[in-house]
Amino acid sequence: MKRLRISLLALVVLCALGAGTAHATMTTGDFRTESDLPGHGSGPLVYENLGATIGPGAELDSSHYVENPSGWGGGVVHMDLNPTTNILTLDSQDTMDFFTFDAWITNVTFDASETITGITMLSNNLTNIGVVPTLAYTDDSIHINYDGGYFFFTGDTATFQIATSSVPTVPAPSALLLSSLGAGLVGWIKRRRRA
Repeated sequence: MKRLRISLLALVVLCALGAGTAHATMTTGDFRTESDLPGHGSGPLVYENLGATIGPGAELDSSHYVENPSGWGGGVVHMDLNPTTNILTLDSQDTMDFFTFDAWITNVTFDASETITGITMLSNNLTNIGVVPTLAYTDDSIHINYDGGYFFFTGDTATFQIATSSVPTVPAPSALLLSSLGAGLVGWIKRRRRA
């Protein structure tokens, strides 16, 4: 009987400690790509989708054209972020040549308190010569930079895993109440055992 009470107590305490936690997902962000041949034109080809809702389908596609002052052909790369796995896919739509390609997601918001803690490459078939991109991140942004000399897009993809981590938050009142009840119950059981 005593073991049953202690097991029930442990269950109550675990529930109390977990009551205020949940897996947070990325909900919105600013998506942008730039394809360029620096020094050979008037500026990069730019696609941008500000305040994009992160969900099914590409967050940045051909409909998000901003400018192409150099009149470059090709250089279109869609961006699709899976909010369940935090895997970002860059999907080149052509096989045109460039010197640089940049992809950003900035001003990322979460449905709970989380931050971005890293980014790693999973696959890399975006360029014909396998340019390894430079990866950077902040608490709420990522930047992927391909800068490896003259390359062609492959019409294929590259994928990246974005790591996130929970930010400690103040427990909800119900969690505080449950943990207080659990602590009181532990004290009561200990006093009873001594008596």
